[in-house]
Amino acid sequence: MDSTAMSKLLAGKRYLLLQGPMGPFFADLADWLESKGREAMNVVFNGGDRFYCRHRPMLQYDQTPEHFAHWLKETWKTYPFDTLVCFGDCRPLHQAARQWAQAKGLRFLAFEEGYLRPHFITLEEGGVNAYSSLPRDPEFYRHLPELPPRNIQPLKPSTRLRYWHATWYYLEGWFHRHDYPLYRHHKSFSPWYEMRCWVRAWRRKHWYAFKERDVLPRLQTQLDKRYYLAILQVYNDSQIRNHSGYADVRDYINDVMYSFATKAPATKFLVFKHHPMDRGHRLYRPLINKLSKKYGIRNRVLYVHDLPMPEMLKHAKAVVTINSTAGLSALIHNKPLKVMGDALYDMKGLTYQGHLHQFWTADFQPDMGLLAIFRSYLLETTQINAVFYSKKYWSQNIQDKAENPTMSKSGYNIKLK
Repeated sequence: MDSTAMSKLLAGKRYLLLQGPMGPFFADLADWLESKGREAMNVVFNGGDRFYCRHRPMLQYDQTPEHFAHWLKETWKTYPFDTLVCFGDCRPLHQAARQWAQAKGLRFLAFEEGYLRPHFITLEEGGVNAYSSLPRDPEFYRHLPELPPRNIQPLKPSTRLRYWHATWYYLEGWFHRHDYPLYRHHKSFSPWYEMRCWVRAWRRKHWYAFKERDVLPRLQTQLDKRYYLAILQVYNDSQIRNHSGYADVRDYINDVMYSFATKAPATKFLVFKHHPMDRGHRLYRPLINKLSKKYGIRNRVLYVHDLPMPEMLKHAKAVVTINSTAGLSALIHNKPLKVMGDALYDMKGLTYQGHLHQFWTADFQPDMGLLAIFRSYLLETTQINAVFYSKKYWSQNIQDKAENPTMSKSGYNIKLK
């Protein structure tokens, strides 16, 4: 049975695909849509987009985001699309497209990394994450009928392909930057800066593996259920900029540390988990050391990098996040969760609704029955069984899933390898 998300993807007739993930995914998606009898046109904004759409019909946009709505209006006159598709609905160009589509009454579909990783990607109409149209009322979910299981194929995104396509995308964007002089990427667009960060990330990964080799055993034994896990997100995460009151991750770190030092029991510990994609860009140890000394909690704060998240969640007492999708993993591990930003899963019964100061000593547990219903609904309505970076094309993944379903112990139908 196809998910509602897949049905929603196919509900249009004529598609305009905006910027996708770095790589061939949106070109493959356009080919697949055409194989289903739809019309599809890709829009390119820089040399990287153009390279990956070079075998596709495409339109070029070489102006600023402020002119994009007018460009869409004029394009619609000659190519009357009924569906706009993008990846990352917080990018300035996509924000402009979203507002224009809503005013025009056209469908706006947004892809994003999977809410339930690693076997899924997210697709919603109108926006994802805090822009999601999913109900936030727990009673809505409590009154839902039981949903049937899905046919799910286990998939593992290729990190090697992600880095390869990102490298090539950045290089193409830089080499052809004079063709798109007004283009401004939503984050750094220098291949040389990013390469330096990736090399630094590789070095740090090996150094941290050695330096933190004794930390996980300590968390599993001595500190079992005695530490609060504070999840850090990528420093330029659009979810922080657009869906929280924080201008920087460092402000979040300060808030959590101050509150912990002021209100948490003296026998408890605080563990910060660095985001793996941010390893080469940011380092928060100097800040955490400074604040630990300032707030008098130097011996109660740990800062870790590449320890496995499932094990850290398993042994944590509770979890704090801004709005990371890792918060869903915390709930799945039955951990009390405090959300400091705006997240689609932040609702009464699932997450702690009081102030952070009270969270450290609150007697709160997530409603696992509500979570099961919410998770099933999330899976059915927003998740597509695919990955953005795979050796197979999008159409091959979807075809394999349809032809090789097998039931898993979790109640999902998956293809076992």
